[in-house]
Amino acid sequence: MSLSRMVPAGKAAPRLVVVSARSAHHAHSAAPAASTRPEELDNPNFFQKISLRFQGIPLKGETAPPKSMFDDCGKEWSAPQPLPPVPADFKEHPDRDLTNFPYPSRPMYAPKTRMLMIPDSWLTPFHKVTGTSGPYLFVGGLAAFLVNKELWVFEEQGHMTVGWILFYLLISRTVGFRLDQWLYGEYQNRMGFFKNLIEEDLKEAKEFRKNSALESDSLVAVKEAFPTIFKENMVLQLEATYRKNVQTVATEMKRRLDYLKETEETKRRFERDVMLKFISEGVEAQAADPKFKEQYINDAISQLKGLSPSQI
Repeated sequence: MSLSRMVPAGKAAPRLVVVSARSAHHAHSAAPAASTRPEELDNPNFFQKISLRFQGIPLKGETAPPKSMFDDCGKEWSAPQPLPPVPADFKEHPDRDLTNFPYPSRPMYAPKTRMLMIPDSWLTPFHKVTGTSGPYLFVGGLAAFLVNKELWVFEEQGHMTVGWILFYLLISRTVGFRLDQWLYGEYQNRMGFFKNLIEEDLKEAKEFRKNSALESDSLVAVKEAFPTIFKENMVLQLEATYRKNVQTVATEMKRRLDYLKETEETKRRFERDVMLKFISEGVEAQAADPKFKEQYINDAISQLKGLSPSQI
């Protein structure tokens, strides 16, 4: 612990001035310099600097007090905020009996102990019978009885226990405050990590719940407007069926008309071909007959004779 903690509250801290042995014989002659405080010296010596550092006093020209590794010695760490209690109406099952079996409350700190390891609840009942010193006499007498009767053998290595106890006290009173503060910060960071995971899961659940509510509203609206929607759907289906039937009739009529047209064209073409073939065969057969030629020539001459001069 720092030297400044040894001064009672409300009193001015005494200033420690270390004078070197070489200038000790000049102490009486340097009376004005002794009234000067060490933190106001322009060039304090080595021991004065050490004294000021232990007291947490800045040197001349320094704007902030020095930080020492002994600043946190003897401090008791406490969490900035208590642990959240379990809600009064919380039940993991409807049949849970909270009256006879309530949830155990998680203590913020470890229970109070005496002599570093004996719970205070064990020694407090002695106060009613033996007073305040009774528990300590009981523990000391019990330890002496165990050692005297050799029920607890205190061998040559037993003195190491005292060393370990002193080592524990040294560590807990020097770096215990910083260690507890660092562990609490790491615990909060870890809890923050898990809380973020829970928030992400809850975010998805909230989105699902929101979407479910919107879908429920849409289903309610559809249910209310279902007769109108059904009627409109029936009209659309009838219209679609009518258009399909009209398209089918038109396609079938066009196919039959094309068939009739093709049939008529084929029939005319066949008649023309047959007629041309019949005429060609008849002409060729008559042309081969000599009588037909003579008769044809005579008919032509008679027709020429019968023509009037004006027609010639």
